[in-house]
Amino acid sequence: MLAALRDGELDLALLGLADEEPPPGTAAVCVLDHPLAAAVSPDDPLTAVAPRPVPLDALRERSLICLPHGTGIRGALERACAAAGFRPRVAFEAAAPPLLARLAARGLGVAVLPDVPAETAGALGLRTVPLDAPRLRGRISLTWRTGGPSGPAARALLARMCAAFPPAHPVGRGSFS
Repeated sequence: MLAALRDGELDLALLGLADEEPPPGTAAVCVLDHPLAAAVSPDDPLTAVAPRPVPLDALRERSLICLPHGTGIRGALERACAAAGFRPRVAFEAAAPPLLARLAARGLGVAVLPDVPAETAGALGLRTVPLDAPRLRGRISLTWRTGGPSGPAARALLARMCAAFPPAHPVGRGSFS
């Protein structure tokens, strides 16, 4: 979607971004921003420390269940792991977070997902443990080419969306007027 946005095939896109700054040539406003957590089966050793956060390094030797390359959450995880001096050991990939959760609930690894309330995780057969050092975030941003969309309808939609999502979690806003 980012390539289509840059090529002018799309005026606007909802993208998962790994960084606080949008990719070069684009501007964005954050519409969702959630901390990421390790989702594991209830008998996983990581649950011994819950609800206290665990350092990212606790995942160094663990089999991970992740979204595919190119997603914001996967990018945030890979960059944080690289900064901590290791590559994540990805055992399974899936494009749908509920599938990641089901795999983790069956004990097939640690899913890295947006944190969910304990009762929601419990209903899924999971326990979630916050990740810290660094604290990872999953962000979805409305993104557009720097300078804004060319069509009047897309420009009007963008203006309304930017008004609806104030910059509580700004992401390198650009001018679109």
